[in-house]
Amino acid sequence: MLNYLVSLTDNDKRLIILLILIFVLIFVISGYLGKLIKRIMKSQGKKADTLVHDVVVSGVITSKKKLFIFGMRKNQRLLLKQAYIPFLIMLVASLSIVIYCAITGNWDVNIFDYKIEGVGTLFFLPDFEKATYVNFFGTSIISDWPPLLKGPHFEVEAIGSYIFFFGMLVGGLWFLYATQAFIARTHRLYKLANNVFEKSLENYGGMNDNPPPQNNDNI
Repeated sequence: MLNYLVSLTDNDKRLIILLILIFVLIFVISGYLGKLIKRIMKSQGKKADTLVHDVVVSGVITSKKKLFIFGMRKNQRLLLKQAYIPFLIMLVASLSIVIYCAITGNWDVNIFDYKIEGVGTLFFLPDFEKATYVNFFGTSIISDWPPLLKGPHFEVEAIGSYIFFFGMLVGGLWFLYATQAFIARTHRLYKLANNVFEKSLENYGGMNDNPPPQNNDNI
């Protein structure tokens, strides 16, 4: 193995270092992304406390099952309230592409086309066929950024694809956020229903914690 590493060219060594750095970067980003999702879930779950606070404090509900059912009903209503706007956005986006196809008579439109009718016209397109590749452990790996095949440009024929793509993207991410909040609140409700009525003797030491009153009649 040592002899193989020594025989590697400078380009191969730089490529190995680059791949290691990319792997470390992906690992670090994944870790921070996981922490961010955990914090978001915790923050979203706190909304469940507000949903059931009054009925618990007032004593209207005194059982785990009823508390969970009541909380889930309010949780579902909140989901509908938060999700109907992104749902309408996705619905409008879907109708826009149908109307576009009906007007143009093109029912075979390629949403991701990069030439005329797709959203790909708004992005840079590398020409991977002209890229430089090197052999790395028997696998061809790109060693340099490929030249551009085209740059971003606006096409009138792609308006339908633009509206559909970005509408579905915004609506989908928004709906995903609302769904994640619903899951976080559900998890929190489950914990509340099992803990809020629980009686614990964990810190109770028996009669020694509450000694009987002393008789001071002889003083």
